[in-house]
Amino acid sequence: MPLPRVVVLGGGMAGLTTAWELSSGDWRERLDSICVYQRGWRLGGKGASSRGPHGRIEEHGLHVLLGYYDATFRLLREVYGELDRDRTDPGCPVRTWQQAVTPTGDVGLADRDGDSWTSFVTRFSGNDAVPGEPGAEDRTLTPVDVATRGLGLLADFLRSAALPRERGRIFLSTSPVPGPGRSELAPLLRGASLAALAALLEGLERTSRLAAGGLREIPLAQSLAAALRTSRDDVRAALTADPALRRTWQLVDLVVSCLQGMAADGLLAGNGYDRIDHLDFREWLAGHGAAAETLDSPVVRGMYDLTFAYVGGDRARPRFAAGLGLSLAGRMLFDFKGSLFWRMQAGMGEIVFAPLYQALVRRGVEFRFFRRLDRLRLGPARSVASIELTRQSDLAPGRSRYDPLIRVGGLPCWPDRPLVDQLAEDPGDRLESHPGPMEGAGTETLRAGEDFDVAVLAVSVGMVPHVAAELVAADPAWQTMVDRVATVGTRSAQLWLDASERELGWHGPPGVTLSGFGDTFDTWASMSHLLPREEWPSPGAPRSIAYLCGALPDGDTETGDETVRTTLTQFLDGEVAALWPGFRWELLWDAAGRAGPERLHAQYVRANVDPSDRYVQSLPGSGRHRLAPGRTGFVNLAVAGDWTACGLDAGCIEAAARSGVLAARAVLSGAVGRPASRGTAA
Repeated sequence: MPLPRVVVLGGGMAGLTTAWELSSGDWRERLDSICVYQRGWRLGGKGASSRGPHGRIEEHGLHVLLGYYDATFRLLREVYGELDRDRTDPGCPVRTWQQAVTPTGDVGLADRDGDSWTSFVTRFSGNDAVPGEPGAEDRTLTPVDVATRGLGLLADFLRSAALPRERGRIFLSTSPVPGPGRSELAPLLRGASLAALAALLEGLERTSRLAAGGLREIPLAQSLAAALRTSRDDVRAALTADPALRRTWQLVDLVVSCLQGMAADGLLAGNGYDRIDHLDFREWLAGHGAAAETLDSPVVRGMYDLTFAYVGGDRARPRFAAGLGLSLAGRMLFDFKGSLFWRMQAGMGEIVFAPLYQALVRRGVEFRFFRRLDRLRLGPARSVASIELTRQSDLAPGRSRYDPLIRVGGLPCWPDRPLVDQLAEDPGDRLESHPGPMEGAGTETLRAGEDFDVAVLAVSVGMVPHVAAELVAADPAWQTMVDRVATVGTRSAQLWLDASERELGWHGPPGVTLSGFGDTFDTWASMSHLLPREEWPSPGAPRSIAYLCGALPDGDTETGDETVRTTLTQFLDGEVAALWPGFRWELLWDAAGRAGPERLHAQYVRANVDPSDRYVQSLPGSGRHRLAPGRTGFVNLAVAGDWTACGLDAGCIEAAARSGVLAARAVLSGAVGRPASRGTAA
């Protein structure tokens, strides 16, 4: 019997992870071929990056890895291990996964101070765990785990509340070795209320196994609720007496509200997070006693900002599923390995996607670049009969394949345009846009049973209505998924500056990612560590790099970049002074020497509004409408992407990686094509 031929439609993280899992081990004993089809000249999807003038890194937006991204880290560890660059490419400056990503524990948040903003930084202590250990991605963090570890964070945070503070900024540390403390906090850490809470939480795991009807139905729940209320009241009385400790009270209130909510809603009795996913996270917190100041606190606002959780990009309409919010907070704070955040030491394109491409090619996976997916055609018996593609460009005579990578400082990278010397003609711009140039060098049709046996649709959910309209029309589950799993545009900017962060007026630690700031570009990341990876003239090179991003309200996609540039001008003229009081327009690096806002033309600004670039949201009640990778309802089709039901219903690289793993498992097990299933990872 012939072995299956698999085509992967899309070269983002989900598609490439699928190809990686399919090609592991002696894969030719299971499959005949694996081929990835990709529009344009580079891989990565929303995570793609390339090199522009002076070898500068140009990203779709801000990307960091969190310490609980076990599927992503496992993949990186395997890829760098197989490449073995120490032996095969000793001149490459990034040879191991430990050189590719490094830990960072500084997290910044911003808070309103009257009509202006203040900022503070929390330093989260690391641990000795290593992300990406085999099997780690399949282990769950239960609500009981979150509850039992919440008290540890609370005590750690309280110990840090009185570290030396500068005027206008508070620097907090969650190090297990506390700094000098305020005497009035000591009774809180030794007090009977927190001690009682600790004892109760230690018994929750046993209680959850015994309380089949829910924790609230047994006497212990009353004691737990009383201890939580007492603890919250005691801490509030002590902390709100000192305005400088108000943020500590907000964290205490947030943690206690979450614990009370988990107890009251039965999450500690074995029920999953989806029990409360129909509610907005803020609404759920308020229903369990969270103060109004907590609901608008930097921590809560930062969660919404980092997940672009605004309907249609409208900041007046924040919405984020409560169960997912609780789960993500638990994973981020209590399940990280090594560090809360890990920063990439070059662009995402060369840290993740270039080595992944190289390793897949070594394994024998084929790639077809310049193939735009136009549509899937249905056949009999609920199957995909054919796949229609536009060939955007042909190879130059004598070439058998396109070699997409260049070297910048010895590092394999993606260029910012196709390498036209390898092509029969210059295909022009907008190859990665929908619809982009309609004409191409020709068309291709892949036919089931002739060119493929199983297809994996690994495009962004925003592209599904455009390329899979027949499937959407044929299956109500697909239609509901398209209608209910929302996306949002994002704005991003990368600034190269002729001043250090200290000269700009930032007095916090270097390398900070700060969120919860402003109303347009609400997140700033210090990325100056990337300067040595770029190729600037010496002397005269920029001295710092800043990445900015935020949700973009729905509007005219044709003028998106200009809209972002206009908003950025207003941001730099006003709000940024709270972060960088020393900012002046002439500090933006510009070889052309332009004046004022015109210097933005030397920076990298983009509006991510294309259907394939929009961020996948997690609105209340939407999780149950996601399709599982192996349960599409079509016998020869799997799906992969951060929009699928993969056990992590969030728009991030980890969700894409987990989805790719599940899609590959479905293909290899022969489980593809089971009835479309909503909200079940399979």
